[in-house]
Amino acid sequence: MTLAEWRALIEAFLEGRLSAEAFERRFNEAWRAAQAGGERIHQAVEQLAMALEEFARAQDARTEHDADEAPLRNAARIALRELREEGEAARDGRARTFDRARAREDMRRFQVYVGRMAGLGCLFALGWLVLMVLQINYAIEQVAAELKLGVWLSAIVGFFVAFVPVLGNIVAFFGAKDVGHWPWQLAALVFFVLPLAALFYGRTRWRRWRVR
Repeated sequence: MTLAEWRALIEAFLEGRLSAEAFERRFNEAWRAAQAGGERIHQAVEQLAMALEEFARAQDARTEHDADEAPLRNAARIALRELREEGEAARDGRARTFDRARAREDMRRFQVYVGRMAGLGCLFALGWLVLMVLQINYAIEQVAAELKLGVWLSAIVGFFVAFVPVLGNIVAFFGAKDVGHWPWQLAALVFFVLPLAALFYGRTRWRRWRVR
């Protein structure tokens, strides 16, 4: 019998739907069937079986009065409580198993997510590096064309100008448009739109990470 079936049998006795004699008969039938089937007998059921043996001996020894059912009912209440606790523990165990399985699935998803983010991060870093190289190059070209400082001095000044926010973008834009002969739309895209998009994307990812 299952835990639920043992509990139902004991509850029927405690609620008065079965007399002590009927309960004893049904319990013994279930006990013998469980033993014959090689089922695991719960400890609470074994203790109740001993209480039933005591009750049966008291019945055999009775004279004028019926055997006292109080010890049997007390043993039945204890057995029922233990069977309920065992059932709750089994449900908790299944819940913990489910939680572990869910944790493993969450970890797998996290690993996939990290892998994707790492790939996107590499592409993002590569794109940012290309933009910086272009900005440095055309900032130097524009400084050399406008200030006539010579190759080395123009390279030094242009290099530092390229890293100045906004100013570096503007100088590189004109260098690409005037010296490199880029269409102004392409120069604006590379030196204004793409850097702003990259900054916005990075800030958005950072805020999402902070929330998590």
